[in-house]
Amino acid sequence: MRLAARISTLLLVFAPAAFAEDPADEMEELHEVERQLLHGVEEAFLWGEHRLGPTHPFRGRLDRSEGFWSILGEPEELGPLDGALPFSIESVAGKYDIPIVYNEEVAEYLAFFQGPGRRWFARWLERERRYGPLFREILREYDLPEDLVYLAMIESGFSTHATSRAQAVGPWQFIESTGRRYGLRVDFWIDERRDPVKSTHAAARFLRDLHQQYGDWYLAWAGYNAGPGRVARAIKEHETTDFWELARTPGAFREETRNYVPKLIAAALIAKHPERFGFSELASLERLDWEEVEVPDATDLDLISRLTRVDVSLIRELNPELRQWATPPVLGKDPPYRLRLPRGKREVFVAEYAKIPPSKRFTFRSYQVQKGDTLSHIARMFRTSTAELIRANRIRDPKRLQIGQMLMIPVPPGTPLPAGARPPPGTTVARHDARPSATHHVLVEGETLSDVAVRHGVSVDELMRLNRIEDPRRVRAGTRLRLR
Repeated sequence: MRLAARISTLLLVFAPAAFAEDPADEMEELHEVERQLLHGVEEAFLWGEHRLGPTHPFRGRLDRSEGFWSILGEPEELGPLDGALPFSIESVAGKYDIPIVYNEEVAEYLAFFQGPGRRWFARWLERERRYGPLFREILREYDLPEDLVYLAMIESGFSTHATSRAQAVGPWQFIESTGRRYGLRVDFWIDERRDPVKSTHAAARFLRDLHQQYGDWYLAWAGYNAGPGRVARAIKEHETTDFWELARTPGAFREETRNYVPKLIAAALIAKHPERFGFSELASLERLDWEEVEVPDATDLDLISRLTRVDVSLIRELNPELRQWATPPVLGKDPPYRLRLPRGKREVFVAEYAKIPPSKRFTFRSYQVQKGDTLSHIARMFRTSTAELIRANRIRDPKRLQIGQMLMIPVPPGTPLPAGARPPPGTTVARHDARPSATHHVLVEGETLSDVAVRHGVSVDELMRLNRIEDPRRVRAGTRLRLR
């Protein structure tokens, strides 16, 4: 059978005639997989593999990507599709700025997303309407293809709260070490991997580095999934830079990496043409609109909510990087934290916060429990009460403190850390986000002088003059640049 004929067969929503002697039985078999996916995802995955059998075309396509299981949820049921969906790759030629091919692996994912994965793909499409324009705008800043946005779709379904079994986090699924390498702060107070803006800047630099390394987007995507070293070893060992050849070579890539590229291509094909693939009447999630305000010190989100009359859940949605129920403290020469509020609420917060007498203001410090500590000892150290510590940290049993446990300490503004207290690890990580008042910038891996110039509103020539740089290509990560 010619490959084109096999692909067209796979484009049937569940392709029952191709997979079983009895189409009705096959349809029921796959509907049962859908129903099971709603009940204990890991169990359903194992059950689904057993139920479909070792030779079934969907075996191994029940998506093993690292972040997939944490983002499923239980969206509303969508009705079944009927009949075949005609599709021609020629009809979309030139409509993508990433390389698009159409082969058996891509066709199988098209069928998967229309079938067993359909209800979740619909949720991803809804989120894409909220975050897609923002991500595309940032990718344009780095002269990268805008359709790389679909990498975030298959990584997390555009969820800022997605967490994988390997502890990759956020819409672009950064593990902590890679996030830090590309300038993302991760500590007790915040996790910038969850921030849609900051994580997208980091992802753009990472993807740019990968493409510069391999000169090929398919290999760059594989490197994003498996790690640059794994792809480099596969190329060296098998003496080819053809992703599809490597993907079909036993032992070159893990199954997840082999599936990653066709999954991304299939997601891009459907996402740009949802109606062709049966995705209509999708809910519309409005793009979040915000403005930023500088918060003087660690401030309770409930207080901010009361002052601005903005529900605390919306504040959290606008600031998904916040890990605690307060903004981070301002320590040393740190700039004030920039909190996002709905447009029109910045001036409200500034005015209402100014009305609070200094004697009534309380902020927070973080403290890491050390050997021999008790709540009463910590309370005396910070001149507060054990009752306040219990309330602030929702402690159920004061006698069960753990060494290394982080506590939030309510204190008056300006209170320094007492002698003997240690700030939590990770609070001095360099930040890549722009500060209009910044005078210096520490270059992170993958960042160029052009990136810094755009972010801080200066010219490359000015940066080179201020920092006596003769060759901008020789500037390395970790370099501290003067901005003014």
